[in-house]
Amino acid sequence: MNTCPRCQNPTDETDNYCRHCGRSLKPGTGFLFSHTGIILLAFVLGPFALPFVWMSKTIGLGAKWIYTALLALISVYFVMVCYRSFLMLQEAAQTLMTVPL
Repeated sequence: MNTCPRCQNPTDETDNYCRHCGRSLKPGTGFLFSHTGIILLAFVLGPFALPFVWMSKTIGLGAKWIYTALLALISVYFVMVCYRSFLMLQEAAQTLMTVPL
């Protein structure tokens, strides 16, 4: 018989969650490792959500590759938008510097 790491109450070997406090007893099976948790993490952390994708035991291999591809594409798009914004600001600064007062 095991004990819950959070509340120290006894748990059964077959339990996935503690019956008293609800904590996940198996690593990689909590809310952050579900599809909903991964999507929320992707909005908050961007590409830094990838370790949660690959540590998840509830998401299939195909879904992991899809999440990885989507996060990579979104990251590349975000970098391109930031670079274009930088160039536009640089061009605006150049224009302002050449305008006679």
